[in-house]
Amino acid sequence: MKTIARLAAATLALTGSGLAAACSSDSGEDETLTVCTNVPFVPFESREGDEYVGFDMDLMDLLAERLDQTVEVVEIDFDAIQSGAALNNNTCDIAAAGLSITEERQEAMGMSQAYYRADQSLAAPADSGVASLDDLDGVQVGVQTATTGEAYANDIADQYGFEVRSFDNMGDIASALSTDTVQASIADVGPTNAMVEDTEGLALIETFETDEHYAFAVQKDDTELLDEVDAMLDEAFEDGTYAEIYEKWIGEPYTEGAVE
Repeated sequence: MKTIARLAAATLALTGSGLAAACSSDSGEDETLTVCTNVPFVPFESREGDEYVGFDMDLMDLLAERLDQTVEVVEIDFDAIQSGAALNNNTCDIAAAGLSITEERQEAMGMSQAYYRADQSLAAPADSGVASLDDLDGVQVGVQTATTGEAYANDIADQYGFEVRSFDNMGDIASALSTDTVQASIADVGPTNAMVEDTEGLALIETFETDEHYAFAVQKDDTELLDEVDAMLDEAFEDGTYAEIYEKWIGEPYTEGAVE
């Protein structure tokens, strides 16, 4: 079994037609499994020195072990991941980026079975007076570009009278909240919880059941790799490995409702 080193293969700022091939491999013949991600998106993916860690990264380790490969991470813009452009331009073999399943993404990529349920949430400084969506009139709300959180915020912005401001990642949102560049944020509840824990003065205000689910994604026609991903997840669910990873990164015992 090969040693798995989750080191950066490349750090790229790529969008749309500007994507270029970067060390992608055929999962059945090559020794390297290249993984596209976007950080920070704690607890699913983040960077500690030269290594990528998190819920998704541990599951990618399981996949690489199954394929007898070594993980290399390609860090790129989330929009290039969620649109399918990174995969379909051979930038990487698989996307692991807290990627919610949507009809548009399923049309653009091959998506695995669900491995995590993700709802939306509202965060704000604890002393801001924001206690619900009703308190956002005239407020600037930070979201991550090209995410379902951004879509959700745009859908309700007129109803609640707030302005949506988009950022590249959750780290930028945390900084914007700390400097009063924005006064609240809407994002997936898992990363919001992590942001609140890591940023003094922030609070989780509300969660909203949007019935979203994360999946891994591969190139549209790469059914061989997709089958391996699903088989890895099936085995992890059955033998308890998934529950161990879940508790390690989410901080609470796994229950079936975490995926359903």
